[in-house]
Amino acid sequence: MILIYGDEVKTTGSKVNKRIQSDFRGREGFISENHLGNAPVLEIYFIGVGHGDSTFIVTPKRKKILIDGGLGNRAFGFLSWKYMLEKGGSPINIDLLVLSYADKDNIEGLIPIIKHPKINVKRIIHNGIAIFKKHSFKTILGNLDSEGDYLTTRHSSITDLRGLALDSQFESWRQAIAAGGTSYTAVDSSMGRLNIGDPEINIDILGPRLDTYRGKPAYKWFGGEAPTINGHSVVIRLTYKDISVLLSGDVNRKGSENLLQDPSITPRLDAHIFKAPHHGSHGFHKFFLKAINPQLSIISSGNEPDRGHPRAAYIGAIGRVSRSTEPLVFSTEIAATFVEERGGKRKDEIPTAEEELASLDVTKPEAVASARIRFKRRLHGMINVRTDGDNLFAARRVAAGYWWESYGPITPSPRPWG
Repeated sequence: MILIYGDEVKTTGSKVNKRIQSDFRGREGFISENHLGNAPVLEIYFIGVGHGDSTFIVTPKRKKILIDGGLGNRAFGFLSWKYMLEKGGSPINIDLLVLSYADKDNIEGLIPIIKHPKINVKRIIHNGIAIFKKHSFKTILGNLDSEGDYLTTRHSSITDLRGLALDSQFESWRQAIAAGGTSYTAVDSSMGRLNIGDPEINIDILGPRLDTYRGKPAYKWFGGEAPTINGHSVVIRLTYKDISVLLSGDVNRKGSENLLQDPSITPRLDAHIFKAPHHGSHGFHKFFLKAINPQLSIISSGNEPDRGHPRAAYIGAIGRVSRSTEPLVFSTEIAATFVEERGGKRKDEIPTAEEELASLDVTKPEAVASARIRFKRRLHGMINVRTDGDNLFAARRVAAGYWWESYGPITPSPRPWG
């Protein structure tokens, strides 16, 4: 039995030579007494979902936050693995679900999660930009102002979308939310702090930053549909005691410039832990990275297909602006692709994310068990970050020999500049 910092165990026996018999996920072993504590920590899982994003957070008060779902059923597979959903027990609550923006590699994997009968999503926040069928509006994101400077179509609630010609995947998303009756609200940087029921956790919404057009909220148009929706990602800063975390969606160069124009946002970008935007692409803004000044960075990317991420220039830039003399930069793709075979199949026979999603009926226990098993084969692609608010810990499982690359305790470094 191998544990990392913050793993929750149940003691099941008496002490033997200062070691206590304990249970972890159905496995029993003995743990040194001085390695046990009674204070839960902040857990952050950067899930290996291929070419996409998905981050799961468990707070010290055990509130659960899911940010994006990646492609296919890989985020669902993670939840199935962590909470053994095919077995008996109470449903799990996701207290906050964040859709950074409505691209396929964020939204696709959220749909089976919302539909699953043992997962209760309490609240969803999003950036207010829907995807429509072509020719329904001037763009697939909605209408522009007459000068072409602003995207003026914005929604907040599910009822705002009633009767509109939505893209097929966004319509599936809408139907899943409507069927569950989940709270669904657009957010932006003017809204300030979110309360998720854990007094030790502060969550600030830093993006999207909206403008006003004819008295109504509007989004700056960044020259195209993809740059605009990416650039207006939901950007979240989470703080726990002395530790700060920035989750930046897929904010791009123009989106970063837009955020930096607000003097109240710039100082709040500062973070020890940073989920890099857009899979470590070349479209980054160096002053945005400098404002974040991370100590530990995570890049979520995949090789299905290979899109050239993470870029060498991005990895170099992240290291250059680090607040630490020993910066840590993790890549889920680098971690996950050391294994060329799974389950006896050649790599080209391994199901794609789309094939996995199509084969999953979330109402059937055997399908849930299958998703969990498939996720376990990718477990080495997940980056685990833990903190007690005073120190940082980071680890990933190495597929060969089931050992762990781990770091910590790491003292959070102060900013070297103002």
